Amino acid sequence: MRNVKVPPFPSTAPQLPPTGSAKMDWSWAGANTGGSVAGSGAAQRKGRGPHRGSPLKSWPLRAKLLLATLTLLAIMSATVGVVGYGVMSVYLTGQLNQQLEEASNRAIRFGMLFRGAPEADSPDLLNIPAQGAGTLNARIRDGEVRRAALLTADGRRQNLPAGDVAVLTTLAINAPPTDHLLSVGKYRLVADRDPEDGSTIVTGLPLAGKENILASLTATTMIVSGAGLIATGLLGMVIIRRTLRPLEDLSAVATQVSELPLDKGEVALAVRIPPDAAVPETEVGRVGKAFNLMLDNVASALAARQQSETNVRQFVADASHELRTPLASIRGYAELLRLTETLSPDGRLSLERVESESRRMTSLVEDLLLLARLDEGHRPQETEVDLTQVVIESVSDAQVTAPAHSWRLELPEMPVTVRGDEGQLRQALINLLTNAHRHTDPGTSVVTSLSQDPGGGAVVTVADNGRGIESDFIDRIFSRFTRPDAARSGGTHGLGLSIAAAIVAAHGGRLGVRSRPGETEFTIRLPGPEPGPRPTILTDTP
Repeated sequence: MRNVKVPPFPSTAPQLPPTGSAKMDWSWAGANTGGSVAGSGAAQRKGRGPHRGSPLKSWPLRAKLLLATLTLLAIMSATVGVVGYGVMSVYLTGQLNQQLEEASNRAIRFGMLFRGAPEADSPDLLNIPAQGAGTLNARIRDGEVRRAALLTADGRRQNLPAGDVAVLTTLAINAPPTDHLLSVGKYRLVADRDPEDGSTIVTGLPLAGKENILASLTATTMIVSGAGLIATGLLGMVIIRRTLRPLEDLSAVATQVSELPLDKGEVALAVRIPPDAAVPETEVGRVGKAFNLMLDNVASALAARQQSETNVRQFVADASHELRTPLASIRGYAELLRLTETLSPDGRLSLERVESESRRMTSLVEDLLLLARLDEGHRPQETEVDLTQVVIESVSDAQVTAPAHSWRLELPEMPVTVRGDEGQLRQALINLLTNAHRHTDPGTSVVTSLSQDPGGGAVVTVADNGRGIESDFIDRIFSRFTRPDAARSGGTHGLGLSIAAAIVAAHGGRLGVRSRPGETEFTIRLPGPEPGPRPTILTDTP
């Protein structure tokens, strides 16, 4: 544990009294930095979650176009396949019916040639010339099925089993052909009456040929449709990618613009959509041209804003610089009058008011001049700064200024050093401490903590248990000339926190704040030996 001796401050921090209303606690066991300000992660937690809708909404445009094209092509292919299958089935059925009718007529005419001959001498209907393989014939006389058989592929006669014969007896006479499942396969059967002897001639043709043709048609349609979908998908992907390439260029340019620091400083908005992607003759080209026109307008507006800000900063800097001498003269003459002239009590009081207001005006001018220099990008004069000693001395000064508050320090055992301008860092810390006691009630506890960041930097926190900061004010708390209540501002000009934020940012650090009723904490994060880029000042409320 390290013992640190607080040096006497004859001008700003006299020796602290051992007792009284002012209380100072010194803690060396370690810094309390658990409540440091949250960054962009808290902002993301506050934001709304991703939109939950159809998964297609998150797909890229080219994927949607390709999917739509393939879907329409698949629907068209399926429609063509179904319609083609139906038309072909009707055509083949009609063709089969015609063949079946011709085979039945041949059988009836052939039987007329042997009219009156004994049953045993009558010829087999399958022996009729021009009967094709698979043809089925049978004669039904007096309810009895005779010579029911079919012609095989090698020309032999094959009798039908009893089950198939029973199916033949159920056929309606002179009715349209019907399909039946026999033991030898599916057949289309028709029963016609012989006009001469009243017998029934049953004729049938196999459906295997029709089904084979339809199966081949289905397979062919699926193969051709599948190949067409694959080819369309590949070619469509290439075509859509080339067509949408200007949109990708536009997206790339928009992304580059979104990454530019447009909020401050001089902005060089030089990125544009390539000329070949901004052709007004095409839809995408018109979007690119309109985007370039928008960027030109934005660049002009930013240039005008930068010129206006530069003029304002220059005016503030010049005015602040020019006012320093008259203010010093006013203070000097007022002091001279007070020392050399005999004044009435009212006159002396008026003169004191003149001196007080001149000092306040001088402080305001110095603050404006410092902000102007920081805005111009002046880097602080960096030296090795013992931040531990700066914290001790600043808290001691604040304790003398506001003895009615309870002041406490939490310091690490080892000294914390950073590179920076000691005067500016001291002013930033004093501004935070002044803000803590000026906007809280007497008796409020103010805890100042210092710790070493694991990355080599330093973390300083100033926390109090006052009434907190209003939620609608915390987002603009670091703005210039901003006060929560002008009527109760205690004569402040609203530049203290903005100066502290500008100083911390000039040192490559970050100043944040979080507040709720009963707890307000400002956190300064300073980089290690090699300062990084200046980050954005963050604010956060739980």
